[in-house]
Amino acid sequence: MNLHTLGPANTDSARAARHYLTDQSLVLHDSFEAILQHLRAYRGDELLMPVAFTSREQPDLNWADFNYVSADKVHLKASFVLPLMPLILVENTAYQRDEAVIHAATEGLLRQYLASEVGEIEFVASKPVAQAVFLARQSRYTIVSADTFTSVDARYVVRRRFEPQMIWAVYDIL
Repeated sequence: MNLHTLGPANTDSARAARHYLTDQSLVLHDSFEAILQHLRAYRGDELLMPVAFTSREQPDLNWADFNYVSADKVHLKASFVLPLMPLILVENTAYQRDEAVIHAATEGLLRQYLASEVGEIEFVASKPVAQAVFLARQSRYTIVSADTFTSVDARYVVRRRFEPQMIWAVYDIL
């Protein structure tokens, strides 16, 4: 049996899956949307997702709605609490693009702490992707996992640190 979740390997979802794994094989996907659009292909497997899941690809898709409308495709079998890796809000003081690059689930944090300071927001599928795009495009803001952001460049300033808890849901895919 496979356990499907968001990759790459350094995402919180992959970390939570490794915490939960017993004898399943871990299958990492580029986005939760990629999993949810192909649930029928994964019958008999399991799905792990955070209750904070929200999609920017499909505006009406989030964990709460998925949990309600997919009852014929999945069965909630377990849940557990596992904190996210500490998050940091990083500002590039020498930015080239006045934008924030973030994972959709962190939008509330960004808006709460930056309010009117943030210009455009680019949503990506995971925090590792947000970090890569932020660095490549020299964007102004991002929210990423503190453990993976290793740059010592003085232009990158940590504006705030967050240490949220997360509830993880495990589903049997029917």
